[in-house]
Amino acid sequence: MKLTFLLPALLAFGTVSGSALGAPNERENSKNFNNDRAKRIQYKRDERREDKKQRIEYKQNKREDRKQEKREKRKETKRKVVHYKQEKRKRTYIKNNRHNVVTYRPGRYFNHLPRNSASIRFNGISFTFSDGIYYRKAKRGYHVVKPPRGLRIRSLPRHYSHFKRHNTTYYTYQNVYYVADNNGYRVVDEPKIIVNQAIKVGSAKNYDLGHTYDTLPISAEAVTINDQQYFKYQGIYFLPQINGDEIKYLAINLG
Repeated sequence: MKLTFLLPALLAFGTVSGSALGAPNERENSKNFNNDRAKRIQYKRDERREDKKQRIEYKQNKREDRKQEKREKRKETKRKVVHYKQEKRKRTYIKNNRHNVVTYRPGRYFNHLPRNSASIRFNGISFTFSDGIYYRKAKRGYHVVKPPRGLRIRSLPRHYSHFKRHNTTYYTYQNVYYVADNNGYRVVDEPKIIVNQAIKVGSAKNYDLGHTYDTLPISAEAVTINDQQYFKYQGIYFLPQINGDEIKYLAINLG
């Protein structure tokens, strides 16, 4: 009889004891879970923050790349414009098969003077001299002019050529002629070219462009184009070539 009453009491005591012992473990597990959850939340926040930072940096780098590309394009466009303007100001070339005649056309206008240009005053008129080319001030810039006879310069331009005529040495560049004068050089008129004894030919077919001839056709007439003297015969132009005391004639086509 006593055992019958003791058995339920023992079971109840065991249940109470088990619950009391298991409660601390559950609290510990709950605490660990909460800590892990907080760590996961913090990790995700850090991950999102890092992703956002990388996206911002990527956009900034992309924006900088676009700006740099635009700057490079502007520089390239500016360089092309400057190059185009420089090419536009360059010399005018009259081209043919084998010979180039380079000349500056008097009256051409320029916005700016070349570097290292020098000012020259002659009879109260101001000129600007730069490597054989003469300029004068105009309303819209500077224009190329032919220097007056008697104007003096201290040194000859680069790439000048010289020849001797009637015991006088002439120096020439860009169709301007000089003679030595008191440690300098004076502008003179173009010396007259005496045409060699002409020969009679029947047609212009007897002449080949680019070839040099000792004599001119008998009916060749003297013409001046861009201040350069030529001799025209049936559509062919002969350019005098001076070498020492000899004169030859180069057949070219100016059409």
